[in-house]
Order: sequence, then C-alpha cells, then structure tokens
Amino acid sequence: MIGKPTRGKAVDKATVIELYKKGFSMAEIGRQLGHHHGVISYHIHKSSVPLHNPRNQQCPVSTNYIRKLYEQGMSTVEIGENVNLTPQSIYSRLLKSGVKLRSFSEAIKLAGLRGRKKYQLGKANAQWKGGKYKDKDGYISHNIDGRQLFEHRLIWENEHGEIPKGFIIHHLNGIRDDNRIENLAAMSRKRHSPSLIVKPHQLRIKQLEKEIYSLRENAATRAK
Repeated sequence: MIGKPTRGKAVDKATVIELYKKGFSMAEIGRQLGHHHGVISYHIHKSSVPLHNPRNQQCPVSTNYIRKLYEQGMSTVEIGENVNLTPQSIYSRLLKSGVKLRSFSEAIKLAGLRGRKKYQLGKANAQWKGGKYKDKDGYISHNIDGRQLFEHRLIWENEHGEIPKGFIIHHLNGIRDDNRIENLAAMSRKRHSPSLIVKPHQLRIKQLEKEIYSLRENAATRAK
C-alpha cells in the first residue's frame, strides 16, 4: 500500500536497501514507504549500494527521449519511473539541455489534469498559509469561506460591532498592517481627507510613538 509522506517518520533503512536491490526506483520506494524520494536517495547513497545507473556507465536512455516525454506532459517522477532513473537525474538532464522547466503551480495543475494528483484549493493545498496575506497596498486580508476580508475591518467590528454605513476604518498612524485596535478608528468617508485630517494625525502619532519608545529605552537603561 502506498503511504503518504510523513514528516519526522523514521526511515526503515534495511527495507529501503532491500527494495532498491530488487530493482525498485528511489521514487517508487519513497511512495511505498511514505518518504520523499530525496530522503530515499540520501540513504541509498550513504549505504554505498551499487546504483542502478552509475555515473561511470553510459545510460541507454537519450536526453532527447526524456525531453520528448517531458514536453508531452510527464513529470520528472513519471519519466524516472519509465526509464528507471531518479527524478534528480531527469531534472539535471532537462536543465542541461536547455528545456524550460515548469513552475511548481504549473506542475501541480498538470498533474491534476493527468490524474496523478488532485489539485487542492484553500486549506487542502500544500502552499496554504492560513488564508492570510498582505495585498499590494499594504493591507492584510483573510480568506474566510471563500471571501477576502480586510483584517482591520474584522478587528474593529469584533470590538465595536458592525461598521456604520458610509464609514471606513482608518489606521491612525498610517501603517496599514498595524491592526492594533488602538490604532483603528471609524471615520466618515467625507471626513477622510488626507490633506486636512489624516496626514497631520499620522505625523503626530509617529512623533508620539518615537517619544514613547525613547522613554522606554531610557527606563530600561536606568533599570540595569
């Protein structure tokens, strides 16, 4: 039964060597034992077991054939299974031959189309980071039930309730990812004038924060 890779799972070195001697590839052994093929490769090389395709012997599989399989949509792992080479060897061959390699996202999508891997979205995706990210304008947002919601609005609503219609939540010190509740204020869109209200407040807040920081540093120095 093919196992799923498990972080921290001990490697059964004896079984790895036994399977490799029987002719299984590193990728195949990794899938059977639930480890990344790189981990299997490490233990096989460390054991000094004769490799299936030693570097001092000419491999019968041509690079052109490997390129053809890759261009047809096969992954380096699939190609390795077909020609009995490690994925690392396939990757190296393709790289040296000047083939434009697929990005991680392209590889995942292609694997899904070929039925090798189901393309997972959201929390099921290996790249999931909790649904939290910073946009190009510096605001932090969260993916909640498929909707992108700004963190500063969520924090303000959690403390004060629903945001009144026609109001925005303003960062008092002008730092858009500083979502401390004391740095947030509901303000009418009509009053949200950068030149008349926002900038003067931001400058004063930053000045006060510097003074507070300086006072804390001096207090810490005296305490020593």
